[in-house]
Amino acid sequence: MGFIWRLCIANMKQRGIRTGLTILGVVIGVISVVSMLALGLGVKNELLSEATMDGSVTDITIFGSNEGKRKDKMITDRRIVDIEAIPHIESVTPMLSANSFIKYDRYVAYMEITGVPRTYLEAMKPVKGSVPEVNGTRLSVLMGSGALNLFYNENTGVSYAEANAPTKEEQKEMDEEDENVSSDQENDSQASSYGGAKRWNDLSGEYMEAYFGFDEEGKSIRTPIAGMLSEYEYQMYCDMDTLKKLLKRNAVDGRIEGQPTDEDGNTINEWVYSYAVVKVDDVENVDTIVKRLSDMGYQAESNKEFVDEVQREIKIIQILLGGIGAIALVVAVIGIGNTMTTSVYDRINEIGVLKVLGCDPDELMGLFLLESGILGGIGGVIGLICSFGISKFGINKLGVKLLEMPKNTQLAVIPPWLAISSIVLAVVLGIFAGFLPAKWASKMRPIDAVRRNV
Repeated sequence: MGFIWRLCIANMKQRGIRTGLTILGVVIGVISVVSMLALGLGVKNELLSEATMDGSVTDITIFGSNEGKRKDKMITDRRIVDIEAIPHIESVTPMLSANSFIKYDRYVAYMEITGVPRTYLEAMKPVKGSVPEVNGTRLSVLMGSGALNLFYNENTGVSYAEANAPTKEEQKEMDEEDENVSSDQENDSQASSYGGAKRWNDLSGEYMEAYFGFDEEGKSIRTPIAGMLSEYEYQMYCDMDTLKKLLKRNAVDGRIEGQPTDEDGNTINEWVYSYAVVKVDDVENVDTIVKRLSDMGYQAESNKEFVDEVQREIKIIQILLGGIGAIALVVAVIGIGNTMTTSVYDRINEIGVLKVLGCDPDELMGLFLLESGILGGIGGVIGLICSFGISKFGINKLGVKLLEMPKNTQLAVIPPWLAISSIVLAVVLGIFAGFLPAKWASKMRPIDAVRRNV
């Protein structure tokens, strides 16, 4: 077997230019396939990340009736117990929303303040500040950074986020700072300032004036902002028990803001929640639970259907990108086949000598298959290395910068299975391309080889 390797290496060195061009063709083919698939995988991860940003695919949001006599269609504590008893449901989290008119500095907003159970509130992860503490009826909130887009100046109509956005230089400085601080230091460092001005998206520690029921003429409640959530969050959250006490205290003639009333116009004797989040044990059971809840009279919504649609579209994109890359790889395979066919023609005399010396046809066939496999393997390794470079510097850095996407966005991802598969595929296709020339060489008779060189 050793002499086959020596003959193979010697022939590749002897025909260096042709060998190099053949390997270059494989390199280009592998780069095309790997880069295209890596781009498809990266885009898939980004799209799915955005699709699931507001909640898990195993979460179902249900809305009940807030009017009429059908209490069985309202979301109450008793109904929540019934829902939790349904198989495959892990938990049900009620949400109590209160309409509010909010003032901060020169800006105003009409939005809801949503009360959530304490355990749910403590599970939130503020990017700045902290989770509100419970202090009697004193309301304290967690605000989503995205909600700043809802605050606007009544005189100019300009949003708070737009008017206070950092300059490019300040944003660059913030990005560099965020990369250097640890997660333990992050809350303190986020409150850093530029020229004495607080960071545009950090209102933690500030106060706002809240008027419940969109009634800006009513009694205002001085509300501290305990912390800020991510830029993808547009809600404002508080402790549910605190909100209930506050709403009861501010009830007018026994009527609690946002709560349904009976035939006499009085608030019913139990809390009716605005909506609830149902946690399912497995994504495979989401559709079944959605149907079950719909049959119970609730409006059930899940982002699983949207995610499924996104995945279907991504698969189509991946097939198209992979197909484009495969064309270059097919051309490279044809190049290997052409190189090996030419190699057999050029070495007919050598083949005849080997036959006369008693070389087995299988060994002769293995010689040419080994050579074509090496060509594919070398091209695959070099192509993979180049693909990593293109993905990291060409797509994930330069491409992201040109598209003005968030820093550290991974538009191209090369997982281990793709890296290994690309090399194996290059070797297998190389062997496949060299099969016919190798078969022809192994079947050639010594007398035919001698006659062709006379």
